[in-house]
Amino acid sequence: MHSDFSVAKAKNPGPVRFEGDVVRLSVTYKSPSALLSEFTRSVGKGGVSIASRKAVPVGTRFVFELKAKGVPDVVEVHGEVVNVKNPENNLHLLTIRYAQPERREGLDALIHRIFEAHKYEKVRKHARIPIQLRGGDAAGGHYLVRDISQGGLGVEVLGLQLPKYIKVGEPFLLELALTIGELGLYGQVVWLYQGARKQDKVLAPGFGVTFGKLRPETMQRLDRILSLQGLPPPPWKAALSFGRDAVSRMP
Repeated sequence: MHSDFSVAKAKNPGPVRFEGDVVRLSVTYKSPSALLSEFTRSVGKGGVSIASRKAVPVGTRFVFELKAKGVPDVVEVHGEVVNVKNPENNLHLLTIRYAQPERREGLDALIHRIFEAHKYEKVRKHARIPIQLRGGDAAGGHYLVRDISQGGLGVEVLGLQLPKYIKVGEPFLLELALTIGELGLYGQVVWLYQGARKQDKVLAPGFGVTFGKLRPETMQRLDRILSLQGLPPPPWKAALSFGRDAVSRMP
């Protein structure tokens, strides 16, 4: 039955299992980091769209079993079909809305593996947690935070060019409303990447940020983010500021 469904950007989709009115779909990723990146991308959006050759009614419950190669721990994501578009090329497009995970054992185990693997890292001081968090600035720029650590974060520019106002040494601020309160991460831009084209791939421009001396309560909230806890209801959206604007907004 695995050919009845296809998940966008999934790696090695496994067999589909029907358990009463629940559909279980297993998907395997190449590494814990790849799994967490896709997990935050989808959960941060609030849902996913999948194609199905089988007619599935609104209200059908899904359980996505996310696995990383070589890792026994499984991350379960629960969802419910909220919309079905008419078949096109004999495929039905299902819109599935995610629910907040009820159990965190698999997620916590994967995060623990990333921190454990970092103990052997000789270049980076802090373990980086993959996260796909969209954001924007007052000038209309659009960004995607790709990873975050206790020391800083990496950001991809959702555009063809790096904005001219983003420069090395420029003050930076990221603001995000969490379920546990406001989070303000301030620091400065420390590197830039102008983007490139390699063969048939376009590598997006981006930049890196090093945090300044964060307040104890800010560090506590950052630690919650690093364990993927306390995040707001989807869709996740952060506010980014640079230069004088960032300084004026810093707590």
